[in-house]
Amino acid sequence: MWVRGGQVFDVHNGTFSAADLRVEDGRIIECGIAPSNTAEAVDLDGAYLLPGFIDCHVHICVNTRSPNPNNPWRDALPGTIAIWAAGAARRMLHCGITTAREVGGWDYHEIAVREAINAGWIEGPRLFCAGRILSQTTSSTPYFVGMYEECDGPEEVRKGARKQLAAGADLIKIMASGAMTSTKYERADAIQYRPDEIRAAVEIASDNFTHVAAHAHATEAIRNAAECGCRSVEHGTFGNPEVYGLMKKHGTFLVPTICVSSAMLNDPQVSANMPQHIHDRYTGLRAMRIANIRLAHEIGVKIAMGTDVGTPGNHAGDNMQEPVMMARDCGLSPAETIHASTWNPACLLGREEEFGSLEAGKIADIIAVPENPLERIEALHDVFFVMKDGAVFRNDRVRGA
Repeated sequence: MWVRGGQVFDVHNGTFSAADLRVEDGRIIECGIAPSNTAEAVDLDGAYLLPGFIDCHVHICVNTRSPNPNNPWRDALPGTIAIWAAGAARRMLHCGITTAREVGGWDYHEIAVREAINAGWIEGPRLFCAGRILSQTTSSTPYFVGMYEECDGPEEVRKGARKQLAAGADLIKIMASGAMTSTKYERADAIQYRPDEIRAAVEIASDNFTHVAAHAHATEAIRNAAECGCRSVEHGTFGNPEVYGLMKKHGTFLVPTICVSSAMLNDPQVSANMPQHIHDRYTGLRAMRIANIRLAHEIGVKIAMGTDVGTPGNHAGDNMQEPVMMARDCGLSPAETIHASTWNPACLLGREEEFGSLEAGKIADIIAVPENPLERIEALHDVFFVMKDGAVFRNDRVRGA
């Protein structure tokens, strides 16, 4: 099969050029000019072709229509959570997310969804799952009864990490700081896991050839995560030049999740009914978060796109709001934003040899938009073609697709 007639993005030089892509057995085997008499082809004349986008921070099991994060599934019927997660996965794929890192599911329903996607039973992105998030004892654990695994002290952390891997997790997620979507008794600017606990999680992850993602808003939590060997810092809200410099030194990725506040505000029902202390946290820190992502980028921290889909009002399928904000508000150029949404996440996952660019030998994850996103980044909202693993899941130019 040839995908022809488009402008193909080169993630390494940040430019588009006219080319056709030959796809066989799920991979790109040639980037050139399709023969004029080829019988099997997808015509995307005038479209702009990009690698499938990679969202490094999603929670597909959480009901984003619920304004209150306090145990939203307490009255759910059996099967409800998995059905919700499957729907979220499909919506993400159809908006152009071909790979996602699931950094906190709910009683392992997300792992069942991952397996169903891999088996071809349902549609969804390629998922890398963390299982439950390792957390200290905190007032917020009852909010997330299916998402958090309480572990206090290094030995409990080791046991908790091993438990997630035994349940099928691909990576480990820890709480290095408090959260903003939490009770009023928990502070996002306070550390939670201490360095010895973080190192325990990193040891188990390293033993199993994987990595640790560290939820870290607090300044010292960012420092601890970088110095203890976590692969990524999620959020990074209270960063400063010193800790961002440490992240650059250690090669720690920053997953900003800056769209959380705007997503909440864009859903009036969610915004109006959210607990006031959570609403105030998100709106009060919005400007700081944007300014600090600018700062981290200027310092040279590697940025990988992540939406935090799963927070109230932050719906699966709206994932492209994050890269649009990165380019519009955070100082990244459109080309840098695309790089941070494709190549950098592939490197974070250690899978840059498999996907993250449109090159011969790579898995055929291809999306298309009708306008040049280097000239108008909002074109990312208009994805009309999605190919994953060489199979077409969306093509709005074909009747009935």
